[in-house]
Amino acid sequence: MKLYDAYGREVETARLREEQAAATVAGVRNIYAVAHPAVGLTPERLASLLQQAEFGDPFQYLELAEEMEEKDLHYLAVLGTRKQALAGLDLVIRPASASAADERLAALATDFLLKGTLNLAEALFDILDALGKGFSATEILWDTAGREWYPARLVWRDPRWFLFDWISGQELLVRTLSTENQTVPLAGDGYAHLDARLLPAGRRPPGAREGWNALQPLTAPLVPFKFIVHQAKAKSGLPIRGGLARAAAWAYLFKNYALKDWVTFAEVFGQPLRLGKYGPGATEADKSALLQAVANIGTDAAAIIPDSMMIEFTQARQGSGAETYERLCDFLDRQVSKAVLGQTLTTELPRGGGSRAAAQVHQMVRRDILGADASRLEMTLNRDLIKPLIDLNAGPQQRYPRLQIALPDDTDVKVFADIVAELADRGLRVSQRAVLDKLGLAQAAAGEAVLEARGGAAAGGE
Repeated sequence: MKLYDAYGREVETARLREEQAAATVAGVRNIYAVAHPAVGLTPERLASLLQQAEFGDPFQYLELAEEMEEKDLHYLAVLGTRKQALAGLDLVIRPASASAADERLAALATDFLLKGTLNLAEALFDILDALGKGFSATEILWDTAGREWYPARLVWRDPRWFLFDWISGQELLVRTLSTENQTVPLAGDGYAHLDARLLPAGRRPPGAREGWNALQPLTAPLVPFKFIVHQAKAKSGLPIRGGLARAAAWAYLFKNYALKDWVTFAEVFGQPLRLGKYGPGATEADKSALLQAVANIGTDAAAIIPDSMMIEFTQARQGSGAETYERLCDFLDRQVSKAVLGQTLTTELPRGGGSRAAAQVHQMVRRDILGADASRLEMTLNRDLIKPLIDLNAGPQQRYPRLQIALPDDTDVKVFADIVAELADRGLRVSQRAVLDKLGLAQAAAGEAVLEARGGAAAGGE
């Protein structure tokens, strides 16, 4: 029986037993950072990196995005907050219907993904690396030692090892040294928008005709059912332009300039000026001794001088320079907070203070972003993890179990319970499962002790 992934590509089960995007000692997939583009970064260099990513090679842009998380503590904090807010939520797998067959499929997925040795919750944090970089690729290592296909590990792969196809900019490809099966269909002048330096040598005809094929060198398509490819769009457009790192890169650059100048300013003006004075009859030896004494005070905090000499400590001038740097850094941090979290009041208190009501409003906006992130992540996991798991173990299905992320509920439980009780008293048929799911409670198993009403009658359960 043939299997097909969500994009209609036929699945070769023999290839699922091999790692496709593992690191290599020598080649295009090594773990070492070689360029360090953040070192000596200038506006011209940043513009070049972003343009190079658009033209089809995002290697150095992705390396810069990684360095931004290491060097800008504010960006690391707000991006980590957004990741942890979603990665820390509970996961639940629900059957497609109440039928016994659908219940069995949901139980199979639950056992493998949520109750087994696979730490799916921890893998979510790595999958959400897409928030910063625009995409993430997590390879599924399948275990076939038993009679079933089991996802033994979910391995985050370095995004520098991937790039998007040059034609649509939508299909993710893995970098490789192999040139086998690397054809990309072209129509018309499909290469016209690309930088000539990125084109395969000798494969750009004067007018590419319909159906003409060209090699995209050193890449290979991802093996179906092998990868969880998540795209977290901060904006519409090409996936490589949808990451938060691209939006935050300019703020990172300007903040880096401001911090360097601030440190220089503090080094020069932040310490008192040591002024040595000598009398008219001072000899060159006296002057040299005085200069040495002044220098020693700066390093050793101790010196000796004759009575005829005097050293004064002049406090640094308290100008507006330091405040200028601080305000610029604060302004840039606030812009990054808005881009990542959609608000600022949960990350810093503005000058002049804030209000609790305003903070609550901002928290609601942040919840909207959390809900959107959860919806996109659910779609990715159901497409790239649930479907392969079910197809490999039970064959293609008309309907599949759904993995859902349980968002925190702000509903007042007592108010909800009172409303349900009132509706039930008026004859409305309320589903026990729906109420229990809302309250986060499990259905009582047969024979299991249950809570009872004050009158002694069983409160519920079948």
